Amino acid sequence: MRILVIDDDALVRTSLAAVLASLGHEAIGATGAIEGIERAEGGHIDVAIIDMKMPGMDGLEAVKALVRIEPRIPVIGMSGGALNPDIDYSVLAMRLGAHAFLHKPFTRDQLVRTIAAAVA
Repeated sequence: MRILVIDDDALVRTSLAAVLASLGHEAIGATGAIEGIERAEGGHIDVAIIDMKMPGMDGLEAVKALVRIEPRIPVIGMSGGALNPDIDYSVLAMRLGAHAFLHKPFTRDQLVRTIAAAVA
């Protein structure tokens, strides 16, 4: 599978790409939401994993845009912590069309199960 990883943190992108490669997937990295959406439009992407906290267009906006532009691509939201303690970003992302949500740090097994559920 080709999996789009949208995260402004280079370490997260490269770490996730390494794990995905070890699982037999191809990771396509994007440093932000707009770049990620362009990559999704420009090539065959099977799953998109989107971080919630990014400069410019945030993850919630990216989920909403990607679901509207490329509805066939299952979207997985992810976050490393409470962006705002009064808002549950996992619930909001799912309401906007994300298929699942990962809370950083997550395990390899959690990643595998989440991807499998998103494409099922």
